[in-house]
Amino acid sequence: MNHAISQKVTIYQFEVYDAQKEEMRKSSRWGTREAIEKIAHGVVLEDSATEIDGFEVDSDIPGLTDRNFIPHHHYGVQNANPHVK
Repeated sequence: MNHAISQKVTIYQFEVYDAQKEEMRKSSRWGTREAIEKIAHGVVLEDSATEIDGFEVDSDIPGLTDRNFIPHHHYGVQNANPHVK
């Protein structure tokens, strides 16, 4: 894919329910709001909004990043929320 014309998307960190520990935990993935709510059934962490190139959410699960994704270590990252460092 040509990175110069890649569409920007907003991704978020999110929490999911860990049934073994019976508590919410932060996922090691990031995702689009739609994927978090419909696929992961997670809770969006609004303050984590970050804009990235769309090709970075092309993992084994549509709309979610690979595990252990770190946005500021990837190409084309920009915080969508100025309060998030």
